[in-house]
Order: sequence, then C-alpha cells, then structure tokens
Amino acid sequence: MTSLPLDAPAPAISQPLPKLVLAGAVAFLGDRLFYDHPLGISLVLFLALIGIAALVTGWHRIRARDLTAALVLLIVGLAPLIETVGFVSVILGIVGLALSVAVLTGGLNRRAGAIVAAASGILLTGPFDLPPDVYRVARRAVSAGRAPRVATLIGWGVPIALCVVFAGLFSAANPLIEGWISGIPWSAPIPNFDLPRILSWLMLLAIVWAFVAPRAGGRSKLAGDADSHAAEMTVAVAPPVLLRPSMVLRCLVLFNLLFAVQSATDVVYLWAGFALPSGVTHAAYAHRGAYALVATALLAAAFVLAALRSGGVGERSPLIRALVCVWIGQNVLLVASAMRRLDLYVEAYGLSILRLAALIWMALVAVGLALILARIALRRSNAWLVRANLLALAATLYACAFVNFAGTVADYNAERWSRTGQAFDFVYAMSLDAEAIPAVDRVLADYDGPQTEYARWWRGWHARDLRERMRDWRAWTFRDQRLLNYLGAHPDAPSRAR
Repeated sequence: MTSLPLDAPAPAISQPLPKLVLAGAVAFLGDRLFYDHPLGISLVLFLALIGIAALVTGWHRIRARDLTAALVLLIVGLAPLIETVGFVSVILGIVGLALSVAVLTGGLNRRAGAIVAAASGILLTGPFDLPPDVYRVARRAVSAGRAPRVATLIGWGVPIALCVVFAGLFSAANPLIEGWISGIPWSAPIPNFDLPRILSWLMLLAIVWAFVAPRAGGRSKLAGDADSHAAEMTVAVAPPVLLRPSMVLRCLVLFNLLFAVQSATDVVYLWAGFALPSGVTHAAYAHRGAYALVATALLAAAFVLAALRSGGVGERSPLIRALVCVWIGQNVLLVASAMRRLDLYVEAYGLSILRLAALIWMALVAVGLALILARIALRRSNAWLVRANLLALAATLYACAFVNFAGTVADYNAERWSRTGQAFDFVYAMSLDAEAIPAVDRVLADYDGPQTEYARWWRGWHARDLRERMRDWRAWTFRDQRLLNYLGAHPDAPSRAR
C-alpha cells in the first residue's frame, strides 16, 4: 500500500456539516455534565452519548451483527464506570467506546488486529483531526460553487471572531475594558468570557469529533474512493481562504486597533500612574489579568507565524509586514505590562515560587516576540525562529539550574517585611525547607509573635537534619555547604532584643 505525502490533502468526509453540528451538541452536553462538577455517572452518560452519536452518523451502513457487537463492547466497557470512577475504570470505558466505534465504522469482517489498530487511531490521533478537517471543509465549500459568499463570510468572520477572543481576554485582564464592553447591549457573553471553560469545550469537541468522524477505515472508506479523489483534486486547487492577503490584512488592522485600546489604558493608568475612574482601584487594575495578557501574546504570536510562513502572503506584502511589526511591538508592550502587573502584585502580597516562575516565563515570551521581529527584519525562516527560541529556552533553563529559588523567594519576602512592615508569611517560608533559614533568621531577629516559637523549632529541626545529612560525603552539594557554613556561623536562632 502506498502512502500519501505529508502535505497531501486528506480525502473528503461524508456529510461533514451535520457531523460537526452533532459533535458540537455532544460537546455542549459534556460541558454541562463536567465543568465545575465532580465525575461520576456523568462520565458514563457522556461516553454513551458519544457512542449514540457515532451510531447516528453511520446508521445507513451498519449491519445488525456489527451493531450488536458494538453495543456489547460499549456496555462491557462502561460497566466498571458505573461501579466507580477510577483510573482503571476510566481507561476501560474509553477503550470500550473506541472498540465499539471501530466496529461500527469498519464492521466485524476484518481481523481483530485491524479493529484494535482502528481503535488506537481514534484514541491517539483522532482528536487532532478537528482543526484540519474544519479547514478542509471550508476550502471545499469555497471550491464548490459558493466561493464569493463563503469567501466573504470567512474573510470577515475570522478577523471578527479572533477580535472577540482577544476582547474577551482583555476583558478578563482589564476592568476598564470589561466595563466598556459590558455597557454594549449585544455583548452579554463577552464579560463572562471564561478562557478555561472555552478551552475545555474545544477539547471536548475535539474528543467527540474523533469518534463521530473516525479514520478507522480511512477516509476513502467513509466517503467513497471516487468522491475522495474528486475532493482531493478540488481541495488541491482551492485558494487558501483562511490566509488570503485581504483576510490577513483585515485581521491585522482590527487587531492593531483593539490592542491599541489595551496599550493606551496600560500606558495611562499602569505606567504613568494617572488616577483611575471612580469605582476602579489601582489594586483591582494592577492585580488582575497578568496571565490573560500572556495568553493573548501567545495567540498573537501563533497568528503571526501562520501569516508569515515561508512563501506566505506576509512574505510578499510590505504593508502586512509593517502591520505585523506594529502589532508585535504592541504585544511586547502587553507582556511588559503583564510583568508590571505581576510586580505590583508581588509588592502587595509577596513573592512565591510560582510567581517568580511566571516572571521568567513572561520574559521568555517577550524574547520570543523580539525574535519574531528579528526573523521579519532578517528575512529568516520559521525553522530559524524555532531554533532561536529553543536556544533561548535552553539558556534560561541552564541559568535557572544555578538559582536558589527557595532562598531567593524567602530573602525577597524578608527584605520586603523589613522595608515596608508588611506581614511575613512564616507558613509559606517554612514550606520552602532549609533554604529559607537565613531569611527566617532575619525576621526572627526583629520580630516576636505567635509563630516565632514554632519557627525556631522548625529552624532547629532543619539545621540538625542538614548537619546529619552532610556527614555523608555522598550527599554533599555546594549549595548545602554554603548553608552549612551559615549555620556554623549562626548555630542558634536569633531572638529579638527586649
């Protein structure tokens, strides 16, 4: 059997739009069953719904014997989940569903190995079929005689949809933009933009799609060899609607205008320190949305890479390249604003390992955006950009290997306590283990409160444990030796002078 090249278009899917609608309905029900709810019989219902959807999409070609076998496999797989929801029962339920769908799509006239291989394909690669399938459906629609209408819809629908996504992220990150959007009568869904929920819904949709439009027997089996061949020919010559210069240009113009609003509010209220409107405090503005802004920058970077792929529309249009550079500059400012927000949050509530890691991650995102600008200016390939980002990541990880994060966090919080008088979190500091001893000592020297006795006990226990461990030369590290030297110079916990 010959294999298609990697860039060859996949054969057509029979009845793609009804299948997509059905998969969306099942994913919506799954969201209602799972989101913010514990797992239980809801998982059995969801897997059964997927099985019913797969049965509906292939009802016209299913024989009675295959249907019976598929139902038996599904019931046997779901039975353990009815008893209890655990790792093993979840695996059995998913595998039972995959085998059931494999039988429905290919029948029992194949060998058992072929059925198992088809089920494995559904589980391992099926969820990744959704994005390319939706893209191919759109391209086939354009090439099927509805080109002007569909092309116009896609050409304006994609920029507007992406703007809605970015507006939702900005709404989550900026109380001013949230207030402006909530004042628009038709914008009710946008203030309630819940990024984790939308991502979980998309994940459910991808999972359901793997079973509703499976590749168990190959796409040519699902759509017919002749129809598949014709679809391949039409897809191959269809224009890339999703990356036409006009669509990319519209996206960049709208994105730059939308990002300019966010950038202007950050410059005025976050960096310049102007007074905020009544009802909005600097704490609410600064302590909110740092991670949403980083997610926005990552989505923007993904769009830029698609638009500026080698030989793409961005490479041939000076206007698009200029707009991309302006937009990347705004994204750099966006990441800088996210770092500033996190810095103000740390100033108010203290540093933690996760917050320090987030600052490093944001710096890496900023470096990645700068490298995109360098790629555009130097006319390098996306492969060069990937290598440069990997090099930056490797250098950052290597440098982090020499950083005592626990000691750094504890020292910062102790210095913040002595400088501002804000509370020192003994509980968190003691969770950082022995590396926090010098910082805790600094606080104990000038503090006497309800937690001091426990802190002194904690300090003594960790000091004894370190000395005992370091007696074995095999346990020696330079960092532990430095701490041991400190304990040699300061054998006992300090006490506040009375």
